[in-house]
Amino acid sequence: MSRYALAVDVGATKVALALVDRQFSVDFKQEVFVKENPHLWDEIAEVTEQLLDSAGGSFIGVGIGSAGPLHLDSGAISPVNIPVWRKFPIVSKFAEITENQNVVLHGDAMALAHAEFRLGAGQGVANMLGIVVSTGIGGGLILNDSLYTGETGNAYFIGHHTINFDGLQCACGRLGCVETYASGPRMVAIAQDNGWVGEPSFIALAESARQGNATALQVIDEGARALAIGIVNSIGSLDIRTVVVGGGVSQAGEVYWNPLRHHIANESRFTDFISDIDLRLAQLQRDAGIVGAALGVLDEAPATSLFQNAK
Repeated sequence: MSRYALAVDVGATKVALALVDRQFSVDFKQEVFVKENPHLWDEIAEVTEQLLDSAGGSFIGVGIGSAGPLHLDSGAISPVNIPVWRKFPIVSKFAEITENQNVVLHGDAMALAHAEFRLGAGQGVANMLGIVVSTGIGGGLILNDSLYTGETGNAYFIGHHTINFDGLQCACGRLGCVETYASGPRMVAIAQDNGWVGEPSFIALAESARQGNATALQVIDEGARALAIGIVNSIGSLDIRTVVVGGGVSQAGEVYWNPLRHHIANESRFTDFISDIDLRLAQLQRDAGIVGAALGVLDEAPATSLFQNAK
């Protein structure tokens, strides 16, 4: 490994860390689990030191893709599903532990969008909405061949767009967010509330649906519809047509994609200019977040509004 970045993907369930070189090869990947972990940063710091000790070559810097919201003005994060981290100064923490000031922060779904645009399902398009559907739901935008991060670094916060103002309360505090109905854990919880019995994971719920369980089928259909409404609302606002969907839920196959395609077609039929949505499955799958995080450091022309620690 000649020149490489430390890539950090902060998700709702785990923090993945790996070394990524300029050919975007992912090496030495390790994961630290988030849930009820009082020593989260200590474990991340330990893994970081192990990774850097394992590598040869020249260390360029740290690229971080994190669940939001982000606080780019201070290089901090407040992931909705990591309540122990509120305005957590992640950029300065990594700068200190790695002794390298080249630390770049952007959103985890933006990282996926960036990676898919450069290397995956979004290659060849100028405008694209990337979506992660997993423990949470996030979005990232490519506009006019560039990653668009917005003024605060939190575009495109699709998981917390409300689609039902009298709906269920989301972990963020709002009512009726897309994530409340469409994330993997929320679909499992809704199925359990409706009498479904099985291992509490979306993988188990999807398998139950494949076997014909009516509750599992209905809940996945409703979750897909919630995401479809969020997508169609977004496409109507942005006037773009390519949508790349990644994350663990997206890997469930046709039991998820058939209802998602159906509901997108149904919701978009009311507006002629969004009737031809180009829906694509992410190609990079589990490494999309890692590669996208690394792009914050490795890309020759990163988005100017990403937070970059002072050099």
